[in-house]
Amino acid sequence: MKTLYKILLISLIIWIVNFVVHMPLTLQKIIFHNELFHPIYTDFLAYLKSSITSFGSAEKYLISNPYFDYSFAYPPLIGFLWLALIRLTYFCHVITHVHLSMELIYSIFYIMYSLFSFIFLLFYFYFLDKIVETKSKISLFIMPSLLIYVIYSWAMLWLALLMLLIYSLSKKYHFLSGLVLGLMIATNPYSAVLMPLFIYSIYYERRDQMRRFISGVIVPLLSYTSLFLSDKSLTLFLDRYFPVSCLNCSFLILTSKISPDYIMPLSYIVTMIFVFLIVGLNVKSSYCRRLGDLGAKVLLVITFSILFSISYLPQYGLIVASSLLLVARELRVKIFILLSDALNASIILLWFHDLYLRKILSFLNLGLVFDPWSLNSPVQWIVQVRNIIQIIVFLAIASEILCLNPKKSYKPISAEKV
Repeated sequence: MKTLYKILLISLIIWIVNFVVHMPLTLQKIIFHNELFHPIYTDFLAYLKSSITSFGSAEKYLISNPYFDYSFAYPPLIGFLWLALIRLTYFCHVITHVHLSMELIYSIFYIMYSLFSFIFLLFYFYFLDKIVETKSKISLFIMPSLLIYVIYSWAMLWLALLMLLIYSLSKKYHFLSGLVLGLMIATNPYSAVLMPLFIYSIYYERRDQMRRFISGVIVPLLSYTSLFLSDKSLTLFLDRYFPVSCLNCSFLILTSKISPDYIMPLSYIVTMIFVFLIVGLNVKSSYCRRLGDLGAKVLLVITFSILFSISYLPQYGLIVASSLLLVARELRVKIFILLSDALNASIILLWFHDLYLRKILSFLNLGLVFDPWSLNSPVQWIVQVRNIIQIIVFLAIASEILCLNPKKSYKPISAEKV
């Protein structure tokens, strides 16, 4: 019970910081009767504004259904939660009989979304407590990105499901593992990269559990049919998660172009080579005992898929930093991970100030244009330094964890030989 209180307290502190720094101006006026500061950008509010604008009527939007009545660019689990949020927003309007202005919609929706995020954060810390040793927890609690990206997008839900997946694997709950993996894919399609690892591991180690796993994973995947019913939603979904441009991706260093023809196939090829490589390797017998062999591989695969994806959005840094900290042992490695995470947190703080940064650094002839995606942007320098640090750390950790024969590598020395 004492641990639960600590988790609740830590979650509440982190959530309050997020709630305040992202608070819309309209909500600031309601709470403080004044505009105190300009809020940090939030992805979900920007999407809500653009969706209502394109739909035409705010009130009708709140009683309409994503995918069916209007196009929706996110996976089905997020579509379901989005439906719940807009209905709750409309319900608040009905019971209060207050005039439904755009400012009020944003404020109510922000509060509802923030409460959902708080639940995701609680789940994250609860299952994190189950799979991490006490001495390793502090680094996961002080991640700078937690202060920015909890109330930002849907990455917190993805991260909470990842911790639940690792926990279910450590307990050998195969049906639950399949169900959670399906929910992860229904939250972010990048999670599908885990399927080859799971199918191989379960088939060769616990073949009798394959049916349980498949029955668990297939239920959430069927929800994708709702996305396929709308051609425009499917197009927007593909553009969002499988873009043709290199958005903050590691391959941008290789070329000055944001959208070279080879960038997407290169990302897929590199990722799949690593996935099948890690399938054939083993985890050292004395490593990651609480995570389990498959749990450690899951963290490595999901991290690699983000690091070398075509789009490494700042909110995905939550998943990368958490996964690396879970498998890191040495203090100096954890310090580098936290450093890269601090850079990741600063990305969204500086993103919309790209032109201002270029003016300050005008002596470098960077050009006076807002373009934080280009490699000559000071913001993109931070992005790529983050990428480089995390790739180096990842390779160091992966080389330490993985081996061809763990029993030979960690064979104990007998007392006679000593």
